[in-house]
Amino acid sequence: MALAVFFQWKIAQDALHYAHLQNQYQLAQDDYKERNIYYTPARTVQWIVNRQNPAGYFVPNPDMLFEPSQLNDSTLRGTRYAISTLKDLDALPSINRQAVARYVMSLYQPDIPWSLPGEVKPLQGPGYAGFAPLPGETAGVRPTMDALIILADLGMLDDPRLNLPRIWNFIVSHQNADGGFWDEHYPQFGQQSSMKATSFAARALGILHRHMGRSFPPAMVIRVRAFVRSMEDSRNGGIRALQGEPAMDAYNSFRAFITLKEITNGDEAEQRQAVSGNLDMEGLVDSLLNDYYLADIGAFSRYRDATRKKPSLKATHLIVWMLGEMDYLDRLNSHAVSKYVMSLKSANGQYGGDIYTTYSAIGLLRKLGVPTEPLPAPLRPVKPASIPGYVPAVFFLAALLVLLVGHQAKKMELQNINRALSIQASIDGLTGAYNRQKFEAVLHEQLQHFSRERHPMSVVMFDVDNFKSINDERGHLFGDQVLREISAIVREALRSTDVFARWGGEEFIILLPDTDRVGAYGLAQKLRQLLENSAFPDGLKVTASFGVTELLAEDDTDDFVERADMAMLFAKAQGKNRVYSVVSDVQAELMSTSCA
Repeated sequence: MALAVFFQWKIAQDALHYAHLQNQYQLAQDDYKERNIYYTPARTVQWIVNRQNPAGYFVPNPDMLFEPSQLNDSTLRGTRYAISTLKDLDALPSINRQAVARYVMSLYQPDIPWSLPGEVKPLQGPGYAGFAPLPGETAGVRPTMDALIILADLGMLDDPRLNLPRIWNFIVSHQNADGGFWDEHYPQFGQQSSMKATSFAARALGILHRHMGRSFPPAMVIRVRAFVRSMEDSRNGGIRALQGEPAMDAYNSFRAFITLKEITNGDEAEQRQAVSGNLDMEGLVDSLLNDYYLADIGAFSRYRDATRKKPSLKATHLIVWMLGEMDYLDRLNSHAVSKYVMSLKSANGQYGGDIYTTYSAIGLLRKLGVPTEPLPAPLRPVKPASIPGYVPAVFFLAALLVLLVGHQAKKMELQNINRALSIQASIDGLTGAYNRQKFEAVLHEQLQHFSRERHPMSVVMFDVDNFKSINDERGHLFGDQVLREISAIVREALRSTDVFARWGGEEFIILLPDTDRVGAYGLAQKLRQLLENSAFPDGLKVTASFGVTELLAEDDTDDFVERADMAMLFAKAQGKNRVYSVVSDVQAELMSTSCA
């Protein structure tokens, strides 16, 4: 009897221990998914390299690499963003740098005759030189800044064809009496000083100042600082775009900061002092955090007006840039910002869809110190070897035949076993996801919660396409490995609040609390693309068909799940590897007819 009790106790303890390990592993997985934020520079580099035209410039769409329309007023700017991103990633050797330099120099105008209606600027020094956005067009402050940034990043400012003093004179000639600058490439402002043109001029002059070792004249610095101070809006703590206008654009906060920083003689400490001495940084940071920051997203909006407030990668990058250099980054939830940036990442290494947003994303990730390698994943617990379940029964039967005692002890031990097995039984042994029984129990609880709170809730059901062929052609062990990898990929993309389960065979189901049908559809599309683009063993390509629906007030569990199942079957009937969303039982019935 003693041996029987011991063996039974040992089995129960092993089951409880393994269930505890499984629970710890699930918690570690949730924490890992939350903290495992990293980016892959090599993919971004290749994405940019694919956009270089042999003539040197970069285009937004590689499919139109040789289309004449790709060479336009925005090309120089896009090329600057591409070069700056590659420099940040130490990847400039990946491109044809000489071709970039030839392209930029094709825009150089070495001798600009000054002629302005109503005003004559005095010719100082050797004359004027600058850059235009396209050959034959008018040179301006913005394209000159873009060109100087590119040449500085390439280390080509010593090109003998460049006359840096003339470029300096060209930029300075755009300074008005109020200390600000104007730019002929923004005709809507005329010759009125704007914060935008002033920041472009400051960055261009800052590059020349550092490369030539030429100090800024004190009178110029005083006038620029006075202009920036005059652009502060005391009503909301922001920075104006033009004199007399209210501060409504977050970009101008960065423009004021970069202007004061760049037009300052001295090291970084003196530059920071120039910024803090001429701007109310506390008020400015409060304005940005209170009026522009979207805390639920982890991003800044460009505009203050509620009707135009939406997350902006560019605004977030510029503001984080300023906060970091002025030691205010601790006021920001850097983890939330990093998650926002990574939410815009595509598998090919670009963010937000174009070169500029990718430049902003890489700038943010580097300034926030996001790593380029993933964290080590938590190790899945190994089920320990245990005593076969029949051994205690043998000893119990022998003890009962001899003594007819121990009934109560056996009952107690069996209760322990059942409790342990109940915990263990909620996990699908093959994939590590919840099993169908556990999912149905959670769904029942969530439906009760829904009836009280009326928060949205959706279900995504998906089925692996052509899985029978995988089993038939490569064997069931290979098929099991595919299911395990699918489960790992899906779990990686879900929130900690989502409930992921294996419904049966190659079918899986996901319960999404607090998620409407649009959000569930977006997740399903993301999962479909992840599976389609993931590398499986032996080069196998795996796809799945997805069905999506949202819980209706009158639904029971069967209605809810059956509607998602019908949407999934319709997705398969329409050609597989796609997502279908069902709104109502009526639509599901129509789809059922179509599938038939």
